[in-house]
Amino acid sequence: MTKVRFLGGCQQVGASAVLVEHQDARVLMDYGVAFKGEHRTPLPTSTRNLTAVLSHAHLDHSGSLPLLAGSHTQPIPVYTTALTRALTRLLLKDMLRIGGETLPFEQQEVAQILSNTRALSYNQRQQISNKVFVTLRDAGHIPGSASILVEIEGNGTGPARIFYTGDLNTRNSQLVQGAPSLREIGELDLVIVESTYALTEHPKREDVEQTFIEAVLDTLESKGTVLIPAFAVGRAQEVLSVLHKHRSLSTDYPIYIDGMAKAVTKVMQRYAHSFTGGTQLQQAVEYVSFVRNAADRRQALREPAIIIAPAGMLKGGSALNYLRAIADDKRSSVLLVGKQLAGTPGAELLETGSLLIHSKDGASQRLHVQSEVKAFNFSCHIDRGEALAFLHRVKGNPKIVTMHGEADACNYLAETLQEKFGFNAEAATKGQSFTLN
Repeated sequence: MTKVRFLGGCQQVGASAVLVEHQDARVLMDYGVAFKGEHRTPLPTSTRNLTAVLSHAHLDHSGSLPLLAGSHTQPIPVYTTALTRALTRLLLKDMLRIGGETLPFEQQEVAQILSNTRALSYNQRQQISNKVFVTLRDAGHIPGSASILVEIEGNGTGPARIFYTGDLNTRNSQLVQGAPSLREIGELDLVIVESTYALTEHPKREDVEQTFIEAVLDTLESKGTVLIPAFAVGRAQEVLSVLHKHRSLSTDYPIYIDGMAKAVTKVMQRYAHSFTGGTQLQQAVEYVSFVRNAADRRQALREPAIIIAPAGMLKGGSALNYLRAIADDKRSSVLLVGKQLAGTPGAELLETGSLLIHSKDGASQRLHVQSEVKAFNFSCHIDRGEALAFLHRVKGNPKIVTMHGEADACNYLAETLQEKFGFNAEAATKGQSFTLN
């Protein structure tokens, strides 16, 4: 008998965590944090006989892993790809730097988790216990991201096979190749699927790239500054690759990259062999200036240039410093390339043309932006149609559970899968358990 329990990421985006238990083996898939809401961490779990498997480095999947360390004498092993291990090290240490005493863990716990993180290659079958095996499959989300296949041998009448998508993308981008079909891995008993954009249809990637490049050129030819607030892990590097695809931009105008995106880009360069767009990213970086100090930031603003800087939703980071500098310049533009969640400064800027900036001393300032503000859908998650196409190809007759999406998205996808394909599907709730016989 195999038990699957949902510890977090249910009918919300954030704090993803799913626990699989079979006899004395326990496999925890992701253990992230949420950035809004009352409960920011998943439900707690014992570390007895526990093995963690991490789908990718984004903190909504990795940020609570240090909670599993600390007082436990036997450190738990964590399996992920080599690139995700390197990126997680970077993000957890930055989380410590920013969060400091507000976090429920310290440097020691982070160091312990990182020291016990082991790298797996895609499609490498790893034995966890006598009967439990895990395999990482390319998820196409960001470089190093993985879906997780858990196989339990001799589970009652036969083996049980569970597939956890993590964050999933099936379309190709300039940075990564889309995830392969589910049909390739055979029959499944349970599929746990993300639902982030289950209510949305994404535009064609080629169209998004074209309108984005046109907006960049319009600003540069008007002698303005192009500010691109971008998520440091994945989106900033994809934007670099898109710009490099149109090479005249790389040679005719300077491109600057700042903030955490610098360190992430350097890590991805080291692992360029491990993802499809790695070579193109390495070529793109040859034309990029890494901002080192205040003098470099002033230089970036002296001439028509492209500046890529976190944070993607303008909640902080170096992007805010540049935004203050160009706010009154109608020739300049702010090109938002990531989802702007409701209530974030980025969403406020899109809706009202201004945003409230909070300083470290608690003061706040309303910044009115005269620069042109545009948003582009560079999503690296499956949309509604892609989710249905991906799941329709599954072999067997698995139960399908939706998570990692707002409640209406999770419920819509589950209901649609029932109506269109006859699947036994439902949206998970936090703390809910399923038993596979």
